[in-house]
Amino acid sequence: MRLWLLPSILAWGLVITGYAAPKNWPQWRGPNGDGITQNESVPTNWGESKNLKWKLKLPGPGASSPIIWGNQLFLTCYSGYGVSKANGDLRSLMRHVVCVDTKTGKIQWQKDIKAQGNEDQYGGMGVPEHGYSTATPATDGKAVYVYLGKTGLIAFDLNGREIWRAATGIDSSRKRWGASASPVLYEGKVFLNDLLRGHQILALNKTNGKVAWKWSPSDIGGYQDSYATPTLVRSGDRNDLVLAVSREIWAFDPEKGGINWYAYTDVGGSNVSPSVIADNGALYAFGGYPRQSGVALKIGGKGDISESHKLWTATRSPYVPSPLYYENHLYWMDRSGYAVCLNAKTGQEVFRERLTSRNRTPKFYASPVFVNGKVISISRNAGAFIIEAKPKFKQLAQNEFAGDRSVFNASPAVANNRLYLRSDTHLYCIGE
Repeated sequence: MRLWLLPSILAWGLVITGYAAPKNWPQWRGPNGDGITQNESVPTNWGESKNLKWKLKLPGPGASSPIIWGNQLFLTCYSGYGVSKANGDLRSLMRHVVCVDTKTGKIQWQKDIKAQGNEDQYGGMGVPEHGYSTATPATDGKAVYVYLGKTGLIAFDLNGREIWRAATGIDSSRKRWGASASPVLYEGKVFLNDLLRGHQILALNKTNGKVAWKWSPSDIGGYQDSYATPTLVRSGDRNDLVLAVSREIWAFDPEKGGINWYAYTDVGGSNVSPSVIADNGALYAFGGYPRQSGVALKIGGKGDISESHKLWTATRSPYVPSPLYYENHLYWMDRSGYAVCLNAKTGQEVFRERLTSRNRTPKFYASPVFVNGKVISISRNAGAFIIEAKPKFKQLAQNEFAGDRSVFNASPAVANNRLYLRSDTHLYCIGE
């Protein structure tokens, strides 16, 4: 293992918060960051004239997913530079933090934030794929925390008043693809995978934005290729903050920083985008390009657990989306238009079936959600696809908004029997 740098630990005031109530969707992929809903039901079929409660034209595009607390929905957009996909003035780039009333679909408040620092230019393979608003906000019901790349991490109260603003990394990765990892909240801290910008994992005090701890690898190397959002994993009597990077997995002590355990893997290559998924005593990591792979590890341990905790390896990966775990199976839909299911105990492929699409081959960046026995995944270009959450493949629906030909990169949000989808142009609320 490479030589680890010691974490920088500063004093903080600890604020304990409980788990979010089921009616809330407080962060990327929901209350537990796994895309699983409890006691929710949404329609299987929808469209412009069916089961659409409301839609809202957004102030700009973005790949960030909506989050929900009570009757408030939060997301981010951008405008100015990069929207027209033509050369322009980078200084015109503006981010927007938007709060929407979930009952009416009307904007309650909007904060416009001028981009700071030298953001990566629009062009090539990276930024045009997702734009300049990629990280999903997070909320604890008291504040909403928004990561805006080189502009930093900003906390607003639920009325839109800025509470604090913290500097994050301002470097560019070697690919200059921008940043994508979303903030994660736990016991008084905001955690951020800032490897792409600041070559660090960052923990900030939720109350004032001051650094609680930060940790950096001694050799950033391929770690710049981790676009994943960290995952909190219960390990015996402790919680680990787990992140997959190129060819390694790290588990941090969320209270003080530092490594609890690490593992070398074959999951890597030029990028790792999916977040780690954990359930039933095991965790699962996927990623890599061009060669994609996955690994399962037994949860827990200390130090190097590369071989002692390895359960299986796989040659399949969702590439960008994070998988869904349900009843000992892993589900995802990939950029080639296939629905995939693996046996979570063995890593063996249960099915890989091409999705039936009315027009074009669907390509997926958004991560799936589980709702009432169904896996719902939103393609970038061909609508939403729904399959049964069972080890025998059955496609239930393909739903599109015929009038919206913009890109859908964001993962869905679910709350109060409503499904929320965002494209580069609109926000949709779906329900019966």
